[in-house]
Amino acid sequence: MFARTESDKTTRDEAAAWATLLDCGGMSELQLQAFHAWLEDPGHARELTNHQTVLFLAQDFRSEQKAALERTLADSEAKFAALRRLFTDPLWLTGTVTAVAAIVAIGGWFASRAVRELFTQSYTTEIGETRTVTLRDGTLAYLNTQSQLKWVGDRHVVLLQGEVLFEVVHNAARPFRVGVDHSEIRDVGTQFDVYRKSSGSVVVTVLSGQVAVKEMETGGAQPPWAERQLKPNEQIEYTPSSLIADVHPANASKAIRWRDGLLETEGQSFAAIVNELNRYSNKRILVPDQRLNLENMNIGGTLNVHDVPAALRRIQNLGPIVVTDTEDAYILSYKAEAPAAKQPGAAGHP
Repeated sequence: MFARTESDKTTRDEAAAWATLLDCGGMSELQLQAFHAWLEDPGHARELTNHQTVLFLAQDFRSEQKAALERTLADSEAKFAALRRLFTDPLWLTGTVTAVAAIVAIGGWFASRAVRELFTQSYTTEIGETRTVTLRDGTLAYLNTQSQLKWVGDRHVVLLQGEVLFEVVHNAARPFRVGVDHSEIRDVGTQFDVYRKSSGSVVVTVLSGQVAVKEMETGGAQPPWAERQLKPNEQIEYTPSSLIADVHPANASKAIRWRDGLLETEGQSFAAIVNELNRYSNKRILVPDQRLNLENMNIGGTLNVHDVPAALRRIQNLGPIVVTDTEDAYILSYKAEAPAAKQPGAAGHP
């Protein structure tokens, strides 16, 4: 191992502190400014990435896996001393050399998410999971449930699935680009949300700064619509072939309520609300009953996406809906109103 200088140790400690703040979420504006200033040093950005990789690597293993590995290495104390200490004190060692050494030693456990991400630079979240990722240029990417984001180099990422909120590090000479299907979202330094819906449409919402959205040429054919510019509190929705909703005003803060574990239902149809809840549920939410007026039913307010059963109970209390929890799914059906009671003495009157 190469000896670390005092400066290396300071950078390592600072990276550990920033990683803790990122994991907790909700940094103040002043903290974000200080963080982005710290990341302007390429060495700092590398140390933060390395620190997070090794920490995820150590945390990804179950206790029995760690114990099995330690038993395997028991006769090679000197050779694998660093790796053994990695499991008991993940903050002690960071850096690509240590991470690769651990990966080589672990070998068969390539299924670990941290190991996969080190090699592929592809970041994912499971159902109901959100996470914060620091990309190689220092940009922060907040991944919503069931999302997949891939870093392809030169400040260019591809959103393969789901939704990501980006806080982009300023670099006028090298705009940050997000590819989604045959479109590209480009910006210099701002905060914006990109949501690739399961229906195939893409929604872009800008919180600060300015972004450009354009369709790319495919097979020599001209894009179906020209480049659009979005400013704060503006939104656009499109598909690879058409504009669903051109640039229009939007409450950007409501569009990212998912970071607080909330689904904003105001202005959304009942069908859209059910579709959104399905993103966070381990069991499918099905609406086979055609008597439910899905387009006109208005829930209003917010729902807790971290507790889907509670969200469905609230929906049941607000509308003519019965929620049945089966082993495999939640079934939503129409609840007929009880027949009105007869008034006393009403029958038999002329």
